[in-house]
Amino acid sequence: MKIRYFVIFSIVYIAIIVSYGFYVTTDKYTLTNTLLFEFSITLPIALWLCLPAIVLFIIAWLFLSFAALYHKFKLVSFNRDMDKLVSQIQEQMLGSTPKDRVFSFNQFKELSKIIKRSYLLPNLQSGVSNNEKIDSIITSFIDIQNGLEQLKLKISQTHPMYNKNILNGVKSDAQKAFDILKQNLETETICAKMYSDLGANVVYDKAWDVILDSGNAKVLQKALNLDNLHFTFSRIFKLVVVCLSGKVEISKDLFIHACKSVTLSEREYLRLVIEICKSLNQNNISFWLSIFETLSKEIEASVLAYFYILLEVGKTKEAMDLKEQYPKDDFLPISAFISLKDKGYPLLVFFDPLLYRENKLDNTKFSEHIKQIDYIKH
Repeated sequence: MKIRYFVIFSIVYIAIIVSYGFYVTTDKYTLTNTLLFEFSITLPIALWLCLPAIVLFIIAWLFLSFAALYHKFKLVSFNRDMDKLVSQIQEQMLGSTPKDRVFSFNQFKELSKIIKRSYLLPNLQSGVSNNEKIDSIITSFIDIQNGLEQLKLKISQTHPMYNKNILNGVKSDAQKAFDILKQNLETETICAKMYSDLGANVVYDKAWDVILDSGNAKVLQKALNLDNLHFTFSRIFKLVVVCLSGKVEISKDLFIHACKSVTLSEREYLRLVIEICKSLNQNNISFWLSIFETLSKEIEASVLAYFYILLEVGKTKEAMDLKEQYPKDDFLPISAFISLKDKGYPLLVFFDPLLYRENKLDNTKFSEHIKQIDYIKH
């Protein structure tokens, strides 16, 4: 209750008592005191009746006044603590280490310690908080995300938005670009180390590793039938290794679906087919040839790999016929290999000479193994 309401109510209440007292009696009463010193007071009985209420009113008014003053003092301390906490949140949102602060309220002190144990990264899709300082920082981060540079925002170098902000400021300014080159931007960003192994791709890769290593053909077939396989090149490569090992067998359509689920480069398709050729035999040549023949008709990046497997198994005529479907200057390694075929150069030299050098010793055994297979019949 506000003090003015209490005063008004008390005055009305005392007035009613006095009025009722005078209504009941108009007699007077004399109070004589003989303790310590003598005095006598004569007042109407109605006033004597309301004197205790007046005394109680004065005591209550003093109590409420002191309580209001104390509350106002505590409110000032509360607001000061709140400002300190908001400042701490600002510092942590910008990636800085928060300062040590003294709080009047133990609850704020405890909350401050709790917040210090967390990273505070902005949610750019969140609604307005109605706190001007916090909303201003979020707005600045949104501007940075949209390509604007914020010079006044003091972002810590460990913050994920720091590099984005200075990148926005470079644009075509050569001097700024030079100044950036002088900085050390290799500082690990907030949360990068703690959660680097919890990305979605890491989880998907682990799931595929478990499925492929299990050798469970039924589960593998179900997984490969999913619309979104979340495949990467490394997992397709592992799928090839598992299939070549004979642990599981999958259909041609499923393997093609796996390849189509992720965009592979020419070099990656070539890496796949080089690995396949290491384990080719009379039982699986037709299967892999059929797969890459289909892929070459649907995915241009796989054509070079199809050329490789054709030439590796001795189907030179088929490779030449396929080559005629493309411009003369395309796929020059095929023309070079066919022209120098009688010289005895390994096929891999024409397609990936660096990989050939890395695997020179293994390549000798590989070539000897290939020559033992009668590919022409397939």
